[in-house]
Amino acid sequence: MDFENSPLKVKDGNDILTISYDDVVKYHGHSMIGGVALAYKIMLWGFPKLTDEIPERGYFSFLSGIGLGGQGVIDATEMVMRVRSKGALDLDLSKVQDKPAPPTPGGKGRYYFELGYKDKILCLAVKDGIVPKDFYYYSELPAQRRAAGEPMSDEDLAGLRRVRHELADAIMNNAPDDLLKVIEIKTKKEDN
Repeated sequence: MDFENSPLKVKDGNDILTISYDDVVKYHGHSMIGGVALAYKIMLWGFPKLTDEIPERGYFSFLSGIGLGGQGVIDATEMVMRVRSKGALDLDLSKVQDKPAPPTPGGKGRYYFELGYKDKILCLAVKDGIVPKDFYYYSELPAQRRAAGEPMSDEDLAGLRRVRHELADAIMNNAPDDLLKVIEIKTKKEDN
């Protein structure tokens, strides 16, 4: 299967939408393209684990262990599943601190996610070693420069862009099984 070019399909009312990775990149842009690629791969891998049918907007939920800093993940999940506009996007980092997943740059979050559809939740994490050390270095650099009262240099900005694109390419050029691990599949608790 060609994972990079496999489009996602979702129902939106009576319509079936086909959304490619390139469509999601056009929606988000290139600023946090690694997050776009990661969310796309999570959805591509996760939808078939949660349902045998084309999933329908309005029945999804998504917990991102990256939090508000993961704008690429936020935009990708919103475009495809409409989780933010439907009030089903959870960015609470306190929920992921004890999860078995690599830390995000800065150490506040984790590369842990919960993709929910109807009564099932797929809990998954990025495998150790997938996110390269250069990505951590350049992702933490803007905060370090601000704290020191220094601007990012052109070299710093080019390095940050480079590692974000390299991460996106690595994600899109690998099978989901090589990138992600299932922690568990659980059933949603009914709200009473």
